[in-house]
Amino acid sequence: MVKLAQTAATQSAAQNDCEGPSSAKDSASLAAYIADMTAELAGLAGEARLPMLAYFLNLARVEAQIYARENDARAIARER
Repeated sequence: MVKLAQTAATQSAAQNDCEGPSSAKDSASLAAYIADMTAELAGLAGEARLPMLAYFLNLARVEAQIYARENDARAIARER
């Protein structure tokens, strides 16, 4: 999973350098992906009785969701 996340982050960063205006949408997509992955990791941490780790992973998940929602909305507004 970590390798997949690193690959997605690297690809997104490369796209952001090349594409300009759509980079906000790419960043929003990456943030949504990070939100999904941290949700899974938080679930695993909870099952393993690691409450502090689960808390921080959920905090990261919420932050990624907020970023994805705000930046996706901005990218859509720019397209109109």
